[in-house]
Amino acid sequence: MVRVRCRGTTRSLRLVALAAAVISSTLLPAVAHGASIAQTQAAIAALSARLADQQRVSETTANAYDAAKVSLANIEANIVVLKRNEAAKRAAVSVTSKELVVAVVRAYVLGAADAQILALFNQSVTSSDARKVFEDQVVGDLTSIRDRYQAQKTSLDHTIHEVAIQEANALYQTNTMRALLAQNIRNENETQATLAVMTKQLKGEIITYEIAVGTEAARHRDVAKEEAAVAAASAVGGQAAANEVLQAIQRATPTTYAGTAAGSKQGMAALHWAESQIGVPYVWGGETPGKGFDCSGLVQWAWAKAGFTIPRTTETQWPALRHVPLTALQPGDLLFYYNLDGDHLVDHVVMYAGSGPWGTSTIIAAAHSGTTVSLAPMFTFGLIGAGRP
Repeated sequence: MVRVRCRGTTRSLRLVALAAAVISSTLLPAVAHGASIAQTQAAIAALSARLADQQRVSETTANAYDAAKVSLANIEANIVVLKRNEAAKRAAVSVTSKELVVAVVRAYVLGAADAQILALFNQSVTSSDARKVFEDQVVGDLTSIRDRYQAQKTSLDHTIHEVAIQEANALYQTNTMRALLAQNIRNENETQATLAVMTKQLKGEIITYEIAVGTEAARHRDVAKEEAAVAAASAVGGQAAANEVLQAIQRATPTTYAGTAAGSKQGMAALHWAESQIGVPYVWGGETPGKGFDCSGLVQWAWAKAGFTIPRTTETQWPALRHVPLTALQPGDLLFYYNLDGDHLVDHVVMYAGSGPWGTSTIIAAAHSGTTVSLAPMFTFGLIGAGRP
C-alpha cells in the first residue's frame, strides 16, 4: 500500500524545466495527432515517470528547507544564550579588572593594605617572618586576583569565539534556506508553465492510466509502482487525483486488518478530539490546537484530552504503548509506520477512526506539510502495528 509522509513536505504541482521541455516537444504532439492507443499509453507512461521523479526531487528539496529552518531557529536560540553569557562575563571581567588595578596600586604604593601593614607592625616577628606575611597577604592576593582575571578573560574569549561560529552557521543556514526556497519557486513556476500546455483530456487520461497502474501494483504488492502512480496523478491533478489513485489502490489491496466503528469510552473521546481539529494545518513539530499539528503532536494532544499521557514523538510512542492486533482495531487506536523517509525509524502515526468516507478503513491524521488534519483511507505500506494507550 502506498505511503503517506509525516515529516516531509509534498508539493502537489511541481516539475522541472526538463519535464516541461519533454512534454511540450515530444509527448503532447504525439497525443494531439491521434496516435495509437499503444503510443498514447507509452507517452503517458513516460510522462508519468518523469512527473513522479520530479515530485520526489521537489519533496526532497522541501524537506531540506524544513530541516534548515528548524536548524536556523536552534542556532538563533543558541546565539541569544551565548550573547547573554558574553555580557555577564564581560561584566565579571570588568569587576575583577578594577579589583586588580586597586590591589596592584595599593601594593606598589603602600607595600601592603592598611590592615596588613598594621598586622606587620603589631607583631613581634623577625625580619624573615615579616617578609613571609607580606608575600602571603599582598603578593598572594595579587596572584589570586590575577589568576581569576585570566580565567574569566579566557572564558569570555571562548564565548566570543562561539558566538562568531554560531553567527556564521546562522548565515550559512539562512543562505541555504534562501537557495532552497528559490529552487522551489522556480519549480513552481516551471510546473505551472508545463500544466498550462496540457489539455484536460490528457490530464484525464493520465489520471485514468495511473488508477489502472496503481490498482495493478496493489494486486501484486508493488509498493514502488503504487508510489509512482500516486505521485504522477498528484502532479497533474493535485490532491483530488492522488486520492482517486489511493482509493483505487485501497480497494485492490488485500485486507490485512479489521476494525470496528465502536470502541472504548476513552478511545472514542480521543477520536472526537482529533476530529475537532479537522482543517487545522500540518506544522512541523506542531502541537497547538487550532494552529498546527504534526502527526505525533495530534495524537498526543487528542489522547491527553481523553485523560491519557503518551510520549511526544513517534519513535517514543510506539515502544511505550500497549500493542494490539491489527485484526482487532478500535477507534482511537494508533497505527505506526516504519522507515517511510528512509531513516530506519518509526516515523509516522495516524489514528484509527473506524467510520467515515472509507467505512471501517477510515483514519485521521496530520499527514505532511501542505495538508490539514483530515480523514483519509487507511494504508498499509510501512505499517508495523497498532498501539493503544
